[in-house]
Amino acid sequence: MRRHPLIPPFIALLSLTACEDDPANTADPADVGVRADASLRDASPGPGPDLGRDAATVDPCAPDDLVERGVGGWQIEVSPGAGVWRVTPPHGGEAVMQSPQCAVAPARQATGAPFENRLFGAFEIELEGNLSEMTWAEAAPTVTVAGETIYSGGPATLRFEAAEHDSLRVRLEAPTADGVELRWACGEAEGFFGLGTQVVGPDLRGHAFPLWTQEQGINKGDNAGFPLGNTLEAAYAPMGVWHSSAGYAAVIDHDGYSELDLCVGAEDTVALRTFSDHTGFVLVPGETPRARMAGVTDWTGRPPAVPAWTFAPWNDAVGGPERLRAVATRLREAGVPSSAIWSEDWIGGEQSNAGYRLSYAWAWDPETYPDLPGDVAWLHGQGFAFLAYFNTFVPQPTAMYAEGIEGDYLVKDDAGEVITFQDPAFRPAALIDLTNAEARSWMMRYKRLAADSYGIDGWMADFSEWLPVEARMADGRDGWAAHNTYPLDYQRLNREAMEAVHEDPQDWLFFSRSGWASTSGGVSGLAPVLWAGDQNTDWDRDDGFPSVIPIGLNAGLAGVAYYGSDVAGYTSVRNPHTTKELFYRWASQGALTPVMRTHHGSDECANWSFDRDEETTAHFRRWASVHVLLYRYFVALAAEARSSGLPIMRHPILVEADEAQWREAQDQYFLGDDLLVAPVVEAGAIARQVHLPAPGWWPMMGEAPLARAAIGVEAPATEIPAFVRPGRALPLLPQVVDSFYGASAPEVTDLSDVGADTLLALYPDEAGAVRYESEAALLTAQGVTEAPDWSRATVDGAPISPCGAEAVAACYTADRLVLQPAGAVEVVAGDGFIRLDAAGGAWSLAYAGAAFGALAEPTPLTDLSPDIPPPCE
Repeated sequence: MRRHPLIPPFIALLSLTACEDDPANTADPADVGVRADASLRDASPGPGPDLGRDAATVDPCAPDDLVERGVGGWQIEVSPGAGVWRVTPPHGGEAVMQSPQCAVAPARQATGAPFENRLFGAFEIELEGNLSEMTWAEAAPTVTVAGETIYSGGPATLRFEAAEHDSLRVRLEAPTADGVELRWACGEAEGFFGLGTQVVGPDLRGHAFPLWTQEQGINKGDNAGFPLGNTLEAAYAPMGVWHSSAGYAAVIDHDGYSELDLCVGAEDTVALRTFSDHTGFVLVPGETPRARMAGVTDWTGRPPAVPAWTFAPWNDAVGGPERLRAVATRLREAGVPSSAIWSEDWIGGEQSNAGYRLSYAWAWDPETYPDLPGDVAWLHGQGFAFLAYFNTFVPQPTAMYAEGIEGDYLVKDDAGEVITFQDPAFRPAALIDLTNAEARSWMMRYKRLAADSYGIDGWMADFSEWLPVEARMADGRDGWAAHNTYPLDYQRLNREAMEAVHEDPQDWLFFSRSGWASTSGGVSGLAPVLWAGDQNTDWDRDDGFPSVIPIGLNAGLAGVAYYGSDVAGYTSVRNPHTTKELFYRWASQGALTPVMRTHHGSDECANWSFDRDEETTAHFRRWASVHVLLYRYFVALAAEARSSGLPIMRHPILVEADEAQWREAQDQYFLGDDLLVAPVVEAGAIARQVHLPAPGWWPMMGEAPLARAAIGVEAPATEIPAFVRPGRALPLLPQVVDSFYGASAPEVTDLSDVGADTLLALYPDEAGAVRYESEAALLTAQGVTEAPDWSRATVDGAPISPCGAEAVAACYTADRLVLQPAGAVEVVAGDGFIRLDAAGGAWSLAYAGAAFGALAEPTPLTDLSPDIPPPCE
C-alpha cells in the first residue's frame, strides 16, 4: 500500500505460530511452499494452459499427523497438532495453496480504525502504520473443515466449506476484531494475474493492491502527488478476482475494503487483509486458467448480449448540432465506417479555468442542442446510434440538487446530513443514494425520458467511485460496506432503465469505467461495455497509451468481455496533448480490441483527431475498416464469452502454455485464440520484438508465415503487428459496410447489404492444413501450401468462371473464390483440397492477407509532426 508521507515503515511483529516449537522447523525456507516451475506444460489452444506448477512441497514444519478431509471434491489437509493446512483441487495433482512457512504467522487480527484520506475520488487507506488507530496481533486460528474442528487455536477461525458452483470457500473470521489478515505461502516463481483494471502486468507479483474502486489518478506513482496522482495499483474497477500460476483462481467473498499483497517483502507470502471481522474467497474448479473462467463467471456474471454496432467504430462529436452533423457527414463522405456518435455535452456545460466542464445535469440542454430529438433522428437515418452521458453526481447548480433535497434522495452521513464535496468541476455536489428505491425511480425517470422520448441509444455511465466512507445509506450500510458495490448498483439501474424502454436487449448499451467483482456479482454480468478510463494523452506506462493493454487483460480475467479505450487518450493536464503519432498508434490498437471508440479528450481543440489532416483520415478509415471486417470473428467470440466466460481480449495465460507469453512478452495479447496482437507503444519506435507461441504464425495481412517464434518485426506508424495461428481460418465480412446500426439513407451500406455472407481468410499450417468450424459452416483443407490460383480451381469437379453481376454456385475474383453452397462442396486448387459444408449466404475463400485486399497496403505517411494548427485557433 502507499504509505502516507508521515507514516514510517511498518515494523513487523515477531512471528508466533502454533508450530513454532516444532523441531522440524529447520528446513531451508527456499524449499517451502508451492513452486511454479520455470517452464510451462504444453497445451493446445483448446483447453488452455495449466501453467505447469511443480509438485507442491510439504511444509517442513508440518508434522506427520495431517488429517485429510474431502469437501465437494476438494481435498483439505490440516495438522491437528500444528494447524498448518493445504488445499488440493478436485482434478487432483498437487496442492495449489497452503499455509506459510513456520517463521510467518498464518493470520493476524486488529482492533481500531484504519487511516483514511480522501480527495476528489482518490483514497489513501492504511490498515497498518502508526498514524492509524489499528493495532495488529498475530494469531493461530482455529481451523475447521466442513464444520469439523481439526485444530483448536485462538478466537479467530479459519473455515473450509463447500460453496456454490463446486467452489471451495476459504474464510477467516474473528468476531471481536475490526480487521483480519489471512496469509498463505507464495511460490518461488509463482505468477499472479487479474484484479480488475490494473496497469501492472502481465504479472502482478511484487505489488500490494487496494481493492477499492476509486479515481486511479493522473500520472500514477510515488512522485505524482496525492490526490492528483495515486498509487500505481489504484484502479477505477479493481475486482476481487485473481489467478495464480500455482493452479488456482480465487473470487473474494466480501465487498468491503481489502488489501492483497502478492509476495511483497521478505516474508514470501500472499496476504489478504480487510477492515472487517472476516475475510476470505472461493476457489473455483478447473484444471487450467481457461477452464477456471467458467467458475469465475459463475460468480461474477456472464456478459450480456449486445447490439451489432458494439463491434463497429464509434466517434465522438461535441460542440452542438453543427459539429455533430459535421463529424457524421465527414465520416460518410470520407468513407470511414462508423456506427455511433457520442456527444457527452447533450446536457450542456460551461467554460471554466479547468476547460469546458459538463453540467452533470441529467437532462437535455436546449441551449446547446436546440433540437436534439431531430438531431438524433437524422443520425439514425445516416446509420448512427446516438450515445449520451450520465453520472451519479448531483451538483448544486442543477435542478436535480433541489429535487434531491426535497425528495430525500441524496447520500447522507450518520447525523442525517447530506454529504457534499467538490465535484471534478470544483462545484459543490452530492451523490444519489442508489440504495433508496425512490431515489432510483427518480433518476430512472430521467434516463427513460432520454431513451424513450429522445431516441438516445445509450450513454457513458461515468464515475461512481466517489462514495465516502462516512456515508450512511438508506439500506443501513455505511460507506465502508457500500462503496465497492455502488458502481454495480449504478450499472444495475442503467440496465433497468433501458430494459423498461426497449423490448430487444440488443437495441441499446451503456459503457462504464468503474466496477467491482466478488461472489455477490460483478461488472462482467451488468455493464455491456467497460472502457479503460481517463488515460493520459502520452506514452507513459503508468497512465498513458501502454496502460490500456494490461487494463484490458486483467479485467478480462474477471469475465469482462467487451472492452475498449479512449482513442487517443483523455487527460492532458500534466502531459502533452495527443500527437499525430500517438493517434496513429492508438487507432490501430483500438481497431484490434472489441470496442473502437474515439474521444476528443480533455482539450478537444489541441488533441490530434481523425480529421486534422487527410493522411490521418485515411489511416483511421483503413483501421476502422479492418475493425468492421472482423465483425464475424467478434460475434463468435462474444457467443463464446456468454457460454464459457472467456473474454474476447485474452491474457496469454488463457491461450498458450509458453511461459514467455506472460513473463517476457510485454504489451501482447490475444483476440480469441487465433489472433495475437503486439502493438508498438513507444514513441518513435518503428519495430518491436514479438514472442509468438511457435514458428509458423502468419502476419495477419501477410503472404507467408514467420519461421521463428521470437522475432523482431518492422512496424512503421501506419502498422500494428498482428498474427494469425497457423491452420486456422479467420471469419470476416466479405466487404466493408458503413454502419452496423442500420440506415434509411439509401447511400449508406449496412449489415443488410451483406446478409449472411462470410469471407474465410485461410492461414494454413506447415502441411497446408486449415480447419474452421462454426454453427454455420465446417471447412477442412489439406495441401494448401501456397496461394491458390482460383481461376484454375474446380468445384465438385467442374471448372468455374469469373464472378459477374448474377450470383452463381461458384465463381472467382482476382483474390478469392466465391461459393454459394447448399451443403458440402469440394474444391481442388493446385495440390490443395478444400471441403466446405455450409448453407445460407455466400462463402468466399481467400489466402491469408489477400483477404484484406487494398487494406493490407499502408496508407501514405509523409510527416508525423506536420505544422497544422488546431482548428479552433
